[in-house]
Amino acid sequence: MLSPSGRRNQEVLSTAKKGEKIELVCEGEPVGSIETDEVFGINKEERLSQIGVILEERDYIVTRIGEYAISGKVKIKSDLEIYKQKILEKKQKLQAKRITGVVFHANPIHRVHEKILREEFNDSDLIVIFLLHYHKEDFFNFEIRKKSLDLVLNNFLSKERICVIPLDATYLFSGSNKIILYSLIAKNYGCTKILLGQKTQGLSVYYDHSIRHTIFDSLRGIDIEVKILDEYAYCTKCRCLLNTRTCPHGHHHHISYSTQSILHFFKMGIIPPTVLVRREVSALILEYLFPQRLELMKQIYYQTLPTFGVFSENIQEDFYLRLIDLYRIRN
Repeated sequence: MLSPSGRRNQEVLSTAKKGEKIELVCEGEPVGSIETDEVFGINKEERLSQIGVILEERDYIVTRIGEYAISGKVKIKSDLEIYKQKILEKKQKLQAKRITGVVFHANPIHRVHEKILREEFNDSDLIVIFLLHYHKEDFFNFEIRKKSLDLVLNNFLSKERICVIPLDATYLFSGSNKIILYSLIAKNYGCTKILLGQKTQGLSVYYDHSIRHTIFDSLRGIDIEVKILDEYAYCTKCRCLLNTRTCPHGHHHHISYSTQSILHFFKMGIIPPTVLVRREVSALILEYLFPQRLELMKQIYYQTLPTFGVFSENIQEDFYLRLIDLYRIRN
């Protein structure tokens, strides 16, 4: 069932006849078709309730739901089979039996993401990262998030044991539906396990006699192992990144990896501490966000920063990398 909004969509649906083939278009490109079986009016409030929309998302999702819905046989042109084949080839090459799926925003990718992947390598033969693709991007678009993720995978992790699959962040990923759909998608791509953060929306975590319970306690029919990830922090006493449940020190010793806080560094044009984000990732992102800084950078780069007689072709990226080195020098 589809219930698209928009004046043109409503005009098409209101006149559609049974058996009529209607072309599906996304961002100006034909992506498939639907053979009309039935067109009917839709109650938006009931639809929102069925989706399980939370209050924070309600206003946006209402704008995505039209007055009419259409049901019928759908044919989609997608890269789904290409991505499935990509996973199958890696699975065969690695003789992978244990395949873990994880959904990443990577907004941006930081040290905790790396920690999660490294630890999961101990229990998995292959990791499938579903990288969310938003139609309405917030601060970083999909391209820069994907580029940052690739930088880390290509240079600091066992990339041959990882597959990255773009995943459209549809408004159906709302409330408890999000968890259910994530799990079904991972299962359909061949994963035997899925990782979910304990703060993932819709997981409905609660504790009873120190035992953690989630929505999966009452779900049936989703045949996939679920691993709930604890919170991670950098402890200034332990001097390492760790699972907070294993740390004896209080929260006042912990450096948090709040995505919003890390984003604020970039919004202010400040390179985040390397304990939060790799300097290579920060350099890539700041170069993307502030291309107009180049002329000012050149003055500092050539006149102040040590270059050892070698100048980079990419001054903007090299500038941030050398700046981090400069901050480490103590007088």
